[in-house]
Amino acid sequence: MPLLKIASNAGFCFGVKKAVDLAYAHAGEDNTYLLGEITHNKTVISGLSKSGLKTVYSVDELPTLSEGQSGKVIIRSHGAAKSTYEQIKNKGYDIVDATCPFVSKIHDIVYKHYKAGYHIVIIGSADHPEVTATSGWCDNTATIISNEEDLDKLTELDNVCFVCQTTFDGKKFKELSEKIHKIHFKTLEIFDTICYTTYERQREAVILAAECDCVLVVGDKSSSNTNKLFDLCKAQNPNTFFIQSLGDLENSVIPQCEKIAIVAGASTPTESIMEVKTYMGQEFGEASNEEFINAINSETGTRYREGKPVKGTVIYANAEGIRVNIGGKNDGFIEKSEVCDEGEYKPEDYPAGTVIDAIIVKTRDDVSGCVLLSKRRADLMLKTDEAVDQIRDGSIFEMIVKKETKGGLVGSLGAYRVFVPASQIRLKFVPDLKKFVGKTLRLRALEIDDIGHKIVASQRVILEEEKKERDKKAEIFWENVKPDVVVAGEVKRISPYGAFVSVDGIDCLAHIDHLSYTHIDSPDEVLEVGKTYDFLVLKTDREKQRVSLGYRELQPHPFDKCMEKHPVGSVVTGKVVSVLPYGAFVEIEPGIEGLVHVSEAAATYVKDINEVLHSGQEVKVKILAYDEAHRKTTLSIRACIEEEKPVVEKKPAKKVVEESDVYSEKADNTVFADLLKDVGDDKDKKD
Repeated sequence: MPLLKIASNAGFCFGVKKAVDLAYAHAGEDNTYLLGEITHNKTVISGLSKSGLKTVYSVDELPTLSEGQSGKVIIRSHGAAKSTYEQIKNKGYDIVDATCPFVSKIHDIVYKHYKAGYHIVIIGSADHPEVTATSGWCDNTATIISNEEDLDKLTELDNVCFVCQTTFDGKKFKELSEKIHKIHFKTLEIFDTICYTTYERQREAVILAAECDCVLVVGDKSSSNTNKLFDLCKAQNPNTFFIQSLGDLENSVIPQCEKIAIVAGASTPTESIMEVKTYMGQEFGEASNEEFINAINSETGTRYREGKPVKGTVIYANAEGIRVNIGGKNDGFIEKSEVCDEGEYKPEDYPAGTVIDAIIVKTRDDVSGCVLLSKRRADLMLKTDEAVDQIRDGSIFEMIVKKETKGGLVGSLGAYRVFVPASQIRLKFVPDLKKFVGKTLRLRALEIDDIGHKIVASQRVILEEEKKERDKKAEIFWENVKPDVVVAGEVKRISPYGAFVSVDGIDCLAHIDHLSYTHIDSPDEVLEVGKTYDFLVLKTDREKQRVSLGYRELQPHPFDKCMEKHPVGSVVTGKVVSVLPYGAFVEIEPGIEGLVHVSEAAATYVKDINEVLHSGQEVKVKILAYDEAHRKTTLSIRACIEEEKPVVEKKPAKKVVEESDVYSEKADNTVFADLLKDVGDDKDKKD
């Protein structure tokens, strides 16, 4: 009889299960709509439609709510664009967000890096709804690639952030990632955002395909991850068949073989897997992994046991409590004290027909004959389950250590007891466990025991991954960061002698001498902690793990600014900074000095320049010339003085008196006038 093996990771993943459960929980409610198909599976979509849930494919299709009306829109597991959330709210609808946590994480990465100036690149299928939604978190500006040929689109980009579709082929992603690291981007951030369970599902499928003679891949052909499973199995085992329904199975010629594997995509419901299992069991014999089958069958059983969760429909609610139909021969009853964990119990909040989750407290009450239930405990357990469900995919969670115990540390996550073995606390051996009591650890679940409510967790695996990532980044860093390369770095802290800058996680130093062309007392006069700037790599020493950066080297030199601001021939007021025997240096702009030669210090000859100039003196100088190659400036004070010298008006020349000129006798103030007078008197006496 052939052996039938069902993959342990077959069926709904956590994200799809959460979305489908939320959709069913709100099915039939007034004005409640599903935006797009909940997942890529016709069976699931048909089931939700039959339950009364309406599907719309755009926000524009949502009916306009009248005044006083309320409505809900369920966001499917693939997520939606940021603008879609805003449009839904603008139409007055509440949002029930069923986006897969892995997808939400990608949206956060994309939005953060897009706002920081990165160009977003999504590795995935351009027509996949998850990729479309992700691009909506960077205003639909993302570049989408799926193979090596697409890398040519990226050669002109500078700062780039890569994310990956959660269901993308893991092997293909690694191959692309290696080639991406060889492209010389100015800044590169690449995130492996493939779902943890996708890796496990694909890995297990390949193993089963190699071990078994035949493989049945159960799921819908519209499902991306199911198609990838089929391709992986087909490459490993030619006897691989895609089964969408029993019809496909009945029409397929399954060869007689000893081992048959059943694998299923993340969007494949349990019912579809069980149909295939049942059919194959009838044709080839029972499946070997009975634990899986029993676990599924137990979900539909009606046997009562204390502590078992049940779902019931309210028959009536009164002051004493709530009577519910739980599908068996006996009704259930929730006493008022077991209805609410918080707040006041109000019977009117539980009209007939309301569906309630509860926990069996007692299988039979002797007075009423009902099964006693607790909604309060179910609500608490649901909160715990939600917290634990969040970490089933390998997500990191935090825990405060309550106490030390033999071999490790103990804490809790909801109703689950968490144990961290001593070997899983740090990378190295921890001799004293007491110092961790009261401290918070970052953990990843290694084992989850839902029956015993126990979790075995590790901090070491996280530290190892982070170290591996740091080492990987460091290798890339040292391969690419060379002198004269421009890098982007975030200023982490300031010291008196420079700024410590993080470049791709590596600490570098920008010395204070390389921050400004002018004198500064502290680096924070130029740089601000927490901000990112471009720096020029000046020097690297891999052995000593040191990198020297320059900031001023990328800034315009003050000399160039001065030449532009004060062309040759300009007159500038400057300050004498030093006086030497051959001339004086005058600062005409901060950090820019020019020489006034002793011959140009005054309008006349100067024997000792100290007689006309002294330090600190403000003077007007004319720019005679610039020596751009040597960054020198020639100045003149004399040129300014000559330009300012006033123009003197010339007076008419005095008339020169000749001997023939006739002098007036009235000019009695002269000797000649007196002599002529005497001559006249003598003549009169003779006459």
